[in-house]
Amino acid sequence: MLCAHPAVAAAAGPEAADLILLHGRIHTMDPGRSVVQALAARGNTLIAIGSDAEVSALAGPQTQVVDLRGRVVLPGIIDAHTHPAEGAQDLGKCSLHDRLLGPEAVKREVARCLAQEPADHPPWFEVVGVNVSNLELSRQQLDQMLSHRPLLLEDASGHTVFANSAALEAARIDATTRDPTGGRIERDADGKPTGTLRDAALDLVLAARPTVPLALEVARLDKAFAAMRAVGITSVQDADVDEHYMQLYKKLYDEHRLNMRVRGAFGLTGTDRPAEVLIGEAIEFRKRWSIDPDYLRADSVKIFADGDMEYPSFNAALLAPYLDRSGKPSGTSGPTYYQQPHLNEVVAAADAAGFTVHVHAIGDRAVRSSLDAFAYAKQVNGARDNRHQIAHLELVDPQDDRRFKELNVIANFQLLWAQRDPYIVAATLPYIGPERAQYLYPARSLLDAGATIAGGSDWNVSSFDAFEAMEHAVTRCASRGQEPLLPEQSIALEAIVEAYTINAAFALRQERTTGSLERGKRADFVILDRDIFALDPFDLHRTRVLATYLDGRRVYAAR
Repeated sequence: MLCAHPAVAAAAGPEAADLILLHGRIHTMDPGRSVVQALAARGNTLIAIGSDAEVSALAGPQTQVVDLRGRVVLPGIIDAHTHPAEGAQDLGKCSLHDRLLGPEAVKREVARCLAQEPADHPPWFEVVGVNVSNLELSRQQLDQMLSHRPLLLEDASGHTVFANSAALEAARIDATTRDPTGGRIERDADGKPTGTLRDAALDLVLAARPTVPLALEVARLDKAFAAMRAVGITSVQDADVDEHYMQLYKKLYDEHRLNMRVRGAFGLTGTDRPAEVLIGEAIEFRKRWSIDPDYLRADSVKIFADGDMEYPSFNAALLAPYLDRSGKPSGTSGPTYYQQPHLNEVVAAADAAGFTVHVHAIGDRAVRSSLDAFAYAKQVNGARDNRHQIAHLELVDPQDDRRFKELNVIANFQLLWAQRDPYIVAATLPYIGPERAQYLYPARSLLDAGATIAGGSDWNVSSFDAFEAMEHAVTRCASRGQEPLLPEQSIALEAIVEAYTINAAFALRQERTTGSLERGKRADFVILDRDIFALDPFDLHRTRVLATYLDGRRVYAAR
């Protein structure tokens, strides 16, 4: 338990701190990476960082003093790539928890969830957290699971949806429906939809779902944020927002319940539309949703350069073809969502308008294409400080490593995925071959090449607990005793802590106020139950947050 007690000294009233932490190991993440004993805050601002003696002098009669008893304090965790507004809406739905299951096992799990449905169930039945590695489901199999009402099975990674006949009919998807730009409707030999929808095609069926009351959506988001604060998160970058999701955030803000700093990345839609139209919409969106520079803004744009890599989708853009099941080159290298000249124009227009450009790129061709677009923007606009970033970076050709530093592009990694899980072992490695497999999630290579690395979770694709991701970044293992994924790509714990604090703050363009514990910055910090810097790295996932502070207010306390 943390111990709070009255003031230990008597500073002058107006100069006294509201909150003091003493007797700790406070990792400030300042430029010198100082570790100090104590800090003090007045209002939302840190007013002193230093020794117990120095900080104690700021205590007054009303100061709350917390005895850390040697515990570790970090700046508030910043998740630089996540989807809270969207992900929160899956809370309470039937989930397969990203387990690797075959068609029959999926059918049994769906039946189990259906048997537990309340009598007042919604008209559509949605199953989330589906692991699509090597999973193929026919329309007939989906109809056998549920035939009399719409059924959706939603991929844990957010790039595939399986829809039964009732759902396809409700969405008016049939043999005459054209593939949307940036998406694909899987079809049988007769051209009829099989029920499998990829990337932008998901929107066709998801948009047909019944409307959920706004109050319920806001309540789910509030619950999700409470869970995030419980693992120390104080700032997030929602990596794909639209008008509706920003309304959810605004509702919490208006009701003084937005205990989280939120930066939104406006999702550009319609990859074949002119750059001036896309960025014009983004500019108007930014004007509408520049609510509060500290708590709610949307000054970034999101671009999908490709989809996901795993078999059978093959929607990540690769430089060389995928392999087939016999290990020979297949006929596909993945889609091209943007032709290069058009992507160049879109990125340059966004850069000129002052946006951070946030690109989803899984495959090595998508990464290279994105870097080429950033190079073009630099050529036509000159060097600008817009903090552009590429997220995910599952496969990066080593020839492109140095370009991240040269172009000032942030490597926004989700290193929880840097492990030999079923996605990698069963659905990726056999289809890219051993040579390319050397460059999966190349965190160390990019770090050594001088890139700035930011940390993100991509929740609800995976856990938002940063300490789990830190463990995988260091060990490259699913757990102790397991075979690592490219151990030479391991990075030091200090580097991944930087990725979730000061580097993530830089990526969100808020490093002047958050990301480190320095005098004059906001009092965002977390108190941990153990010293993560002295742990066996395989125990990092056991780390628990005892308290989370935002603007000097305690917004989470462990029971």
